[in-house]
Amino acid sequence: KVVDLTHLLYRDMVSWPTLPSLMYEHTALAARDLYTMTVITRMNTHIGTHIDVQSHFVPGGKSIEDYSIESFMGEGVVLDLSWKKAGEEISVEDLKKYENDIREGEVVMLCTKWDKKSRYTNEYLFQWPHLGVDAAKYLVSKRIKAVGIDALSIGGWMDTVPGQGPVAKSSPVEVHRILLKADIIIVEELRGLDEVLDGKKTARAFFVFAPLKLSDAEGSPCRAFAFVY
Repeated sequence: KVVDLTHLLYRDMVSWPTLPSLMYEHTALAARDLYTMTVITRMNTHIGTHIDVQSHFVPGGKSIEDYSIESFMGEGVVLDLSWKKAGEEISVEDLKKYENDIREGEVVMLCTKWDKKSRYTNEYLFQWPHLGVDAAKYLVSKRIKAVGIDALSIGGWMDTVPGQGPVAKSSPVEVHRILLKADIIIVEELRGLDEVLDGKKTARAFFVFAPLKLSDAEGSPCRAFAFVY
């Protein structure tokens, strides 16, 4: 079966708290103008289900156009981490429980079920389970191709806004740098990883997370899906 792993994009959708959300408008309507046309008036490259590539945190790193299309797909596994609590770090010990399932050159998807909470709440926006620095180093040692998570970011919340201070213990910037320096593509804000698991602790699939072919871009919304065996 094929499982859609992509959030629906909509006006003023839930997104990273310090970035502008999505805005678009219809400039023509078929009932009036004989055709319909939509113009996106505001969109950051990390809106909805999206990828991060090397140049996001690595000066002089590769941008989207520097990757082959094959870079954005591959065999891999979903790991059940839905038992992690709000704001909790995913540790090396957590990942080592699945040591034999994490294979060189493959995709690793982390299922926290945080996508089920996707709305404008303090919990969803700031307190998701996230990867720690040591866990990021562990994934680099496993020589994986890409890592994804069904939360706002692979790293935790470390910024400060009027309603919320830092949550993460590990630096999310360092988590990103460790992964991206190793040229591990990051996929964030996935949905439906639990559908791939289908009640199991692990499940293998072929994943696709194809971005827009943007020039000089460090990230992009993507259409992510999985072919489940």
